[in-house]
This record gives sequence, structure tokens and C-alpha cells, in this order.
Amino acid sequence: MHMRQRAGIILSLLLAGNISRASIETEGVLDQYGPLEWIAGTSGSVLDNSNEWLDSFEGNPATEVELSEPHSAMGTLDGGVLVADKNAHAIRLIERDGTIRTVAGTNTAGFNGDGLAVTTQLNGPQHAYPMPDGSFYILDTGNRRIRRVDALGQMTTVIEENTGLSRGLWVKRDGSLIYYCTHTSLKRWIPAFGRNPGTEMASGFSELGNIDVAEDGFIYLTDRGATSTDPTFSKVFRIAPSATPSTFVPQVVAGVGGTTDNGPGASGSPATEVGLSGVRGIAFHPAGGYFLATHKGGDVWYVDRSGMISVVVQGNDRNVDVTAELPVTLPSAGRSVLSEVRSVSVAVNGDLLIATNDSGYILRARYQGPVPAAPALTLRPPAASGGPVRLTWTQPEATWFRLESTGQPATGAWAIRAAGAASGYEETWTEPTWTLAQPRQFYRIRQFRAWPN
Repeated sequence: MHMRQRAGIILSLLLAGNISRASIETEGVLDQYGPLEWIAGTSGSVLDNSNEWLDSFEGNPATEVELSEPHSAMGTLDGGVLVADKNAHAIRLIERDGTIRTVAGTNTAGFNGDGLAVTTQLNGPQHAYPMPDGSFYILDTGNRRIRRVDALGQMTTVIEENTGLSRGLWVKRDGSLIYYCTHTSLKRWIPAFGRNPGTEMASGFSELGNIDVAEDGFIYLTDRGATSTDPTFSKVFRIAPSATPSTFVPQVVAGVGGTTDNGPGASGSPATEVGLSGVRGIAFHPAGGYFLATHKGGDVWYVDRSGMISVVVQGNDRNVDVTAELPVTLPSAGRSVLSEVRSVSVAVNGDLLIATNDSGYILRARYQGPVPAAPALTLRPPAASGGPVRLTWTQPEATWFRLESTGQPATGAWAIRAAGAASGYEETWTEPTWTLAQPRQFYRIRQFRAWPN
């Protein structure tokens, strides 16, 4: 059904008093997406902690390779998907053409220092976090390090955390701020700390999951650890960016704790009244709400701005061949297509990405909503005395950009010259290496919606 038709039906029900405004927001968000589809992984081993990767997988279609309990999937600026293939100790990239290749790690656990990423060992990486400039950060859990791979494929250690790391990682787009988790605490790091650990912001948790940051700067943190006798956790917490151990007061925004899992029947309820067994993944949507993923319950949810929760994709606790159930329209209308969900994310282009199942499936629902048009570039030639060329364009603050150049536009070999968040409505960039006396260069600007994560 067309979005406008559905919106009309929802409005009629609202006027009749039969539906809440929360349902309107959730419907509007889900209307932006196409069906949930399978893009990587294949039905193979479901044994915990097994490494299923083979050298022959390199360069193959991603749907023909076995992944090894991937713990995260996040979209890159150019439409690829980075996957933290935890039990194979590597980071994979699903290319836009659907093939997959290794971009970090050697497929064997260990530590051999820093260097070329594909010859550098990782140990159980749980997160790969892409950046606008083509670099990415790795939560190298077993090596107790957060590491960065630059756009040329060189890996360096950013943080050494001797107390251990859990699953949560969030990096500001310019690299000036990192939030990460140990098993029981949230930490904040800035470059001035060097390779030293970040400062503790909040502690007393059980088994921290993923992190995302809302538009207002507040940090949302999942804690998946709970038992039948301790209902304290399996909740989502909201933490002020100014929090310190002395000022932190837990604020629960979703979950009732314990091992209770309410499943799809809880749709339309306040998020703080719903059992979210093993809640783990979290990702904000520009509408203001956020997606949640439950590891034990196997569901993906959406929590709207008013705090009401609805099931987006239904799951269960069985590792089944999910490809037999796909594609499905969102919401998944009672069809269980997930299990043991480990992450949910919103890509830069808006796509919804899910890492699920011990067999290691990566699923995607493509974003089909409006995309901002790229602004026009204005060339400011150097003064008569010479000097570099300057480029100027107008861009809203709610977007970020990538400036690219090439000497041969027909070949499609565009080089990234600058990337980041817009700092104002007029952006000016000075080309440091080219003047009008040199061979002609062509420039283009790619503008993207400021998807929160």
C-alpha cells in the first residue's frame, strides 16, 4: 500500500481514538524502507566460537560465504557494508557489487603489532565503525585495543584498555570523541589522552552491549546481562554527556529487566513496560526514535519519540535458515526471520542493517525516502599574484559531505579530498596542491543526510 494511503488510514483511526501518535511515527519510519533482504552469509555451522572462513571466500559473492558469528554490520559512505566477523578474527567489506573481501585481520587470533591491516592480527573484534574519510575503527576486544585503519589500509592502535572491552563503540565523525564500554562501565576518550584509556562516565552495569548517541548528545546504552533472579539489567539506559561516576544516576528508557521477553504482542506499549531479553543493538533514526535488537528474544524493535515501542522484525531463539523466509515487508507480520540478533544499525544512506544468527547472516532493508540533492560548487580562482584555488558551496548543518576530485572524470576514479560534517551554511575548502596553471581538475560534492550513528 502506498505511504500516502496508509497515512490517511492511520489519521482516520487517530481521529476515531483508536491509535496513538506513536503509531504514526513508527508507520512513517517503516514506510521509508523496502523489504528486508539477505545480503551476506550462508547456512553453515551454528557452533559457538567456530571459525568458518576459508581463503577461497575472498572476492566471492557475500551470499556464498560463511561468516563466523558477525557482531556488527555498518554501512560505509560509498554504499558498502563493514562486518566485524568476530570468530574469524577479521573485518570484511561487502562491496556495492555484492562481493566480499577482508580489509583487516589475518583470520587467526593474536597480536602482532600495528601495520598493514590485512597482515595485522585481531582477536575477536566485535565492532567495525566506518568514518566519512574511508577510515574505520575496530573494537579489537580480545586484544583490549581500539584501533584505526586509515583509507590506505594502515592500522594503528588508538586506545589500550587493560581492564578489558565489551561490545559498545561510538566514534564522532571527526574522531575527536570516542565512547566505548568495558563489561561494566562506559568510558569517554579524546585524542589528548593518547593511547591511554578513557575516563569513566558511568559504572555498575552487568554486560554492556551497544552505544548510540541522540541528536541532543545524550548517550543510549544497552545492557544485555540479566538472570531470572536479578532483574536489574536487560534494559536501555540514557546517560548525560556530562556524566561522571559522582553524578551518574541510571535512567531507564526501555526494558523491565530480567529474562522476560514479551515479543510482538507488546507492540504499542511504553518501552519501559516491555521485556527485552538480552537487549543488545541500538541505532537512532533521524525521525528521533531508535531501533533496538534483542539477542535472546531475537526481535528488532522501534522506540518512537514518545517512548512507545513496536516490533519491526520478529525473531525467535532458534538458529534457522533465515533465507527461506526472506524477503519480508516491514513490519514482518508474524514471520520469524531473526535469531540471536547481535547488531542493528542505520547506514549513512539510511539503509537498515542487521547482523543475526550464529550462521552469520547480514540483512538489509534499503532506504527509499528522499535524499538531499548535492549543492553546486563555486570556483574561486586565485588572485592575480597566484596561489591556490578555493571551492565554496552552501550546505545545511544537518548534513555532511565528501569532496572528490579527478583528472579524468570518464574513468570514474574520483579521489576523496575532504570529508566531514558541515560546520555552517557556507563551506569553503582550499585546494592545497593545485593552481590554475596546472592540468585541469574536476570536482564534485556528495552530500549526505546526517544519520545519527
